[in-house]
Amino acid sequence: MTLILFFLLVFVVGPLIFRAMTKGQPTRGQLLFLLVFALVSAAAALAIRYGLARPLDAEMLMAGVSLLLIWLAWIGVLAFVTQALRRAYPGQKFRRWTSVLGAIGTTIPWFGLAWASILAP
Repeated sequence: MTLILFFLLVFVVGPLIFRAMTKGQPTRGQLLFLLVFALVSAAAALAIRYGLARPLDAEMLMAGVSLLLIWLAWIGVLAFVTQALRRAYPGQKFRRWTSVLGAIGTTIPWFGLAWASILAP
C-alpha cells in the first residue's frame, strides 16, 4: 500500500509541481526563486537527517519528511535547469521538449525507491 501511495505521489504530484514551477516565461527573479527553493529544501533535509538526536529508523516520520524535502529539491533543480535552458533558447519546440523531459525527470527517484524495496530482505 505504501509503494502505491509513493507511486501516485511521484507520478502524478511530481510532474504537477514541476509544471507549476516552470509556468510562465523564465525571468531572472524566477530563476533566483528556484535556486533558493532547491537550496533551502536540500539544507532542510540535511538538517533533519543529521540534526536529529535519534536515528532516522526510530523516527519514520522525520525520515519521510527528509526524503520528501530531498525530492522537492530535486524537482526545484530540474525546474531551475529547465527555465535556464528556456531563457537561453527561446522557442516553442524547445519549450515543449523541456516540459516533457523535466516531467519525466521528476519520477526518477521512484525507481530508486522501488529498487531498494525489491532488494530489501
